[in-house]
Amino acid sequence: MRFIPRVSSALKAVEIRQAPAPLIIGERLNTQGSRKAKRLVLGDDLDGLVDLARIQAEDGAHCIDVCIATTERADEGEFMLKLVKKISLVVDAPLVIDSTDPDVIEAAVRQIPGRPLINSINLEGDGSRFRRLAPLMARYGLPAIALCIGPDGMAKTPQQKLDTARLLLKTGEKYGLEPGQFVFDVLTFTLATGEPEFLDAGKNTLEGIRLVREHLPDSFTVLGLSNISFGLTPYARKILNSAFLYHAVRAGLDCAIVNAREIVPYGEIDKRERDLVESLIFNTHPDALSDVITHFEKAGQQAAPARKAKMDPSWDAGRRSNFRIINRLKDGIEDDVVSAIAEKIPGQDTTERDGRLAIDRPKDVTHGAAIQTLNQDLLPAMKEVGDRFGAGELILPFVLKSAECMKAAVAELEKYLLRKEGSSKGRLVLGTVYGDVHDIGKNLVKTIFENNGYTVYDLGKQVPLQRFLEEVDRVSPDAIGLSALLVSTSKQMNLFVSHARKSGMALPVLCGGAAINSGFINRIAKEGGVYPGGVFYCNTMFDGLKTMDALVSGQRQQLLDKWRGDLERWQEGPAATPPAQPLPRSSVAPVRPPVPPVTAEPIRLSGDEINMDEVWPLLDKRALFKMSWGLRGKAGAESQEDHEGILEELKGRITRENLFEPQIVYGYFGCHAQDQRLTVDYSGGQSHI
Repeated sequence: MRFIPRVSSALKAVEIRQAPAPLIIGERLNTQGSRKAKRLVLGDDLDGLVDLARIQAEDGAHCIDVCIATTERADEGEFMLKLVKKISLVVDAPLVIDSTDPDVIEAAVRQIPGRPLINSINLEGDGSRFRRLAPLMARYGLPAIALCIGPDGMAKTPQQKLDTARLLLKTGEKYGLEPGQFVFDVLTFTLATGEPEFLDAGKNTLEGIRLVREHLPDSFTVLGLSNISFGLTPYARKILNSAFLYHAVRAGLDCAIVNAREIVPYGEIDKRERDLVESLIFNTHPDALSDVITHFEKAGQQAAPARKAKMDPSWDAGRRSNFRIINRLKDGIEDDVVSAIAEKIPGQDTTERDGRLAIDRPKDVTHGAAIQTLNQDLLPAMKEVGDRFGAGELILPFVLKSAECMKAAVAELEKYLLRKEGSSKGRLVLGTVYGDVHDIGKNLVKTIFENNGYTVYDLGKQVPLQRFLEEVDRVSPDAIGLSALLVSTSKQMNLFVSHARKSGMALPVLCGGAAINSGFINRIAKEGGVYPGGVFYCNTMFDGLKTMDALVSGQRQQLLDKWRGDLERWQEGPAATPPAQPLPRSSVAPVRPPVPPVTAEPIRLSGDEINMDEVWPLLDKRALFKMSWGLRGKAGAESQEDHEGILEELKGRITRENLFEPQIVYGYFGCHAQDQRLTVDYSGGQSHI
């Protein structure tokens, strides 16, 4: 059975090979490299560690490395179990279990609801660590970071790295392991020592990545990025790490263990500093290290802010808005957007209202200028961000920060757009597909469509298939719009079209997002019989608007005829998606299932059937106090006791006055595999997932 190369949490599955690369593994929850993590572990602060995991996920990390080993504690296993359970309940990023103790790893794997990544295995010494962990990988179908360390020690030259990777694969075959379960760390060594043995360490690592990717294409590569710069000043490390990551991804790197906040986009690195660190990486001359040390010692710790791109005071507001989005400068973007609109209206000035700039004119005056600002200043900025993302100059966290700037800009701009009430050219159901949290593109589509006379039913992000279908039934739209940023989530589009085809639907489907292309859309439109309603690839939001205009006008049939003709002439290219492989089956010994009181029917409880005394212990008080009540910082800590008292009063009042009516719905349903899908039996028939 072929291993499917992905990891998962209880809530989300993530492909190991991202497009664009790399998969980012957050490194901050690691006591071996983070003082904060170690302090939290020694202080038994589970909530603080969970926050550390959550922050990394919010910053764009696909997975979270968890290492809590310290010499000061002897209860690593027990503490690890508590921590991964708590993280799994509130953070949707898959975990990377990092420990030198195989027993700790196995206990954590059994605790986690999903498929984590193991960090790490190797063949050092007698290979005992590999022998302990390989059966675990086979039993639970887990991937692992495999360090290129063999019986003779760490691989240093590119050929040694490839040879050790091959040896790891060959050894894994004895346990039934597949190439996709190996994520090879080809190792890198610090360039800060100046020792002759490591002068070519940077070049050797990059070439090692290239060789492994070329000769072992079904496996993956990973780097603990910060090792390359160990021993240099913090700012020098940031620049060196950022440049090295760029070159590693170009060499074929799949995953990076890194703190995304400490990476600078390659295109934004000062050219002088980029040349210095690249001379060190590629060992172009004998003084490369001394030049780096001298420059960054003179630059000091405040160099980074001084070298950030700056706006020219002479720029007009439109250019400033554009610059802010590209460079992720959110503060002040609302005022620049308002000023940009005013500049496009002859003789128009701005006024100050509640500390913000505003234009005191009716929307029929400001509408055209606002549209110009959107088309000429804001949208080109996001296009540039997308182009740089595709070229590998930006990693995903930077794209998300630019998207936040764009979201703030559009929210301000919408105040000056004219909307006609009571009339609509047509109806569009719109959403970002399930598993995808990126909604900036979808929000722009909504803005463009609404301001061209359409009614948009925005379902938000991470929208499940069933939610789309319910909204389609409710509003009977003229089309449905599906958005996805990632390769892994774009597969949800295929699921929707497949379901629509089998259900006899003929609703036009508009698909857009960075991860898709016309070939992908043609494939899902044609696979299993041409979808009658049309599946349209919308490269930009304006392509989507043009398609929608044709669908609701007299050109609909003409558009569909042309689309079908183009689809019939389209031929699958050489990069076709390989056929689906059989799903792996667990080798865990079967257990006796519980005997359900009722099957294939939902069981509902409400009111007096639910004991509130059993509900209250499940309340996450930290989330309530911090997220909902705003209890933060020193003041929050000092008033913790007061808030506990308020909560107790509320609980008593809720019980006495029946303010809450809790409800529970659960059930027992038969599930089995059928044609590469999960089939769920229920009273009305079957549902396929």
